[in-house]
Amino acid sequence: MLNHGRRRLERKKSGYGSFPKEIFHKNAKINKKSTPLLECTECGKKQYAKSYRVKRLELQEV
Repeated sequence: MLNHGRRRLERKKSGYGSFPKEIFHKNAKINKKSTPLLECTECGKKQYAKSYRVKRLELQEV
């Protein structure tokens, strides 16, 4: 049975360059999701706007 275990391990490692599992190379996300909280100037009602992935968020008063 030792030979069968060796064959099983070789078949498992065949696609990943002699590693049994894939190596994770992906970096973390740079763009964070931001959800601005909008407030009505007349009645004071607060509501979240749709969230987007942005590097930098600038708020301007209109």
